[in-house]
Amino acid sequence: MRRISRFPMALVLALAATTAVSLALPVDAAYAQKKSKKGKDEAPQLELSPAFRTPFSESQTAFGANDFATAEAKLNEAAAVAASPDEKYLTAKMTLQIGLKTENEAMQTKGIEDALASGKATAAETQTFNSFIGERALVAKDFGRARTHLTAAVEGGQNNPVNLFQLAEAHFGEAIEKSGGRSIDAANSPLAAQGLPYLQRAVEAQLAGDKQYAPSWAKRGFQIARATKTDSAVWAQLLMRADTGNGAWNEVVRAMQSDNRGFTTEQSLDAMRLLRMAGGLSSANDYREYIESAGAARRPTEVLALIEEGKAAGVISSSDAYFKEQATLAGNSRAEYVATLPDSVRDSRGKATATVTLATADALLANKQYAEAEELAALALTKNVEDKERAMMVQAISQVAQGKYEPARQTLGGVTGARAPIAQLWTVYIDQKSGGGAAAAPAA
Repeated sequence: MRRISRFPMALVLALAATTAVSLALPVDAAYAQKKSKKGKDEAPQLELSPAFRTPFSESQTAFGANDFATAEAKLNEAAAVAASPDEKYLTAKMTLQIGLKTENEAMQTKGIEDALASGKATAAETQTFNSFIGERALVAKDFGRARTHLTAAVEGGQNNPVNLFQLAEAHFGEAIEKSGGRSIDAANSPLAAQGLPYLQRAVEAQLAGDKQYAPSWAKRGFQIARATKTDSAVWAQLLMRADTGNGAWNEVVRAMQSDNRGFTTEQSLDAMRLLRMAGGLSSANDYREYIESAGAARRPTEVLALIEEGKAAGVISSSDAYFKEQATLAGNSRAEYVATLPDSVRDSRGKATATVTLATADALLANKQYAEAEELAALALTKNVEDKERAMMVQAISQVAQGKYEPARQTLGGVTGARAPIAQLWTVYIDQKSGGGAAAAPAA
């Protein structure tokens, strides 16, 4: 976990308005009952015994003179006789002040814990104190304690992105630790999943603000969602919104393929076509996998165009033997492929079988004849083609290529079975391109 710390500076700032409480003893009881000239009651009298007042006052005097050793010694005397909640609260606040001045983290933590235990901390202090303890516990990998205090801070209204992120990490960290420290097992997946709504809120807040941590947090959420088998499509959307670079698409598509290792070459081609359209092909291996899925002899025009794109991008070397071989194979098949397409289109519009019609639609898609590809894929469906999901994917991809986003969304909505996760990512791509429905649903 990347440490994102706001203390002690944030703590000092939060305490600025309450410092006077701990550095000035309350007035005596008789004066406290008087009315001010404006007719208002003075602040309520704190319950302090004479035995407490003397050493505490001496501690304050030493603190004001920057004599922190004496201040701490006198404070210990006051703490020894502190009995009322007010006395314990003032002792805790002074402990915290001395700890801040001397950069003594143990004193800071004790002061905060004692202030919370006194029951006298203000609502604002309670939020800040719980945040402080929660962060310290998280850094120390005391995940249970971190969750307790960070939950109290968030539920008390401390809903800044960092607090939400840390609360999510407290869930993830505990789940990983209980799973053996390397991954998240099935038994602890529910605990990790409980942290995802907090992280989603943190990412959403980041996207609405300075976006500093949004990409890394969204990536973390995507990884945890996959590990816990939670709906990762929501996190894919968030990751795309947070990181609009090509790397995000590569990670999301590759993760989907990794989670679906039983894909056929045709199903993998649907995924690689998405990666290409999204601009996410980033390595020679990406291009190799695409070519293996497409087949240089089966889709020569697509493979040749792909190789040229890779060279133009500086990813494919002209001297690479594999790509030279594939380019030659595709080049040898291209003339016949292109020449026979018109006849295949004519036959498909006539009495050709559903299987032939779908194959022709796919060939048209590979040849960038998108309108005809869309037409014949739809026609194959009316002929009750056996592989309906493949036909719908060819139709949808052709529609996307033409910018027909809403029809494509409707087509993709009917895709089920093994291709369903591919269809979901194509829908995310449509959302990103059209701006429609791109925002993930707010976390509860």
